[in-house]
Amino acid sequence: MSGSAGPEEIILPSHLEMLDRVDAATLRCARSVGFDDKTATDVAIAVIEAVTNAIIHGNRFDDKKTVRVSYDCGENTLSIVVHDEGDGFDLCMIPDATDPGRHLACSGRGIFIMQQVMDDVEFEMAEGQGTTVRLTKRVGPKP
Repeated sequence: MSGSAGPEEIILPSHLEMLDRVDAATLRCARSVGFDDKTATDVAIAVIEAVTNAIIHGNRFDDKKTVRVSYDCGENTLSIVVHDEGDGFDLCMIPDATDPGRHLACSGRGIFIMQQVMDDVEFEMAEGQGTTVRLTKRVGPKP
């Protein structure tokens, strides 16, 4: 089934228990755009990584801060925006996930996974305004 389900937004507290809700919404939107089960699951993993980073590293589990996840399930394109209320980070300081010395590391692969799965991954940070991650996946081969 391919079609436009339109925009949807979820506002989440900074708790990892909310990831099931993100997974379900992402799978629903991805399938509505026309992705097969494997691709829909890959997209859900990328979005869960972005939301996990927002909760842990952005909002630092702060109960007063939320994570906004916006979905635009368009015709053959799925766009997801994840926004936290944290202080941001320096992309240049993220360790290389492909470094052989990091193969056994317990964390540090989220951004790499997002970049491998999605067609476009963009980060926007404004001091005092949180971090926004824009994820885009189109039906068809990765450009």
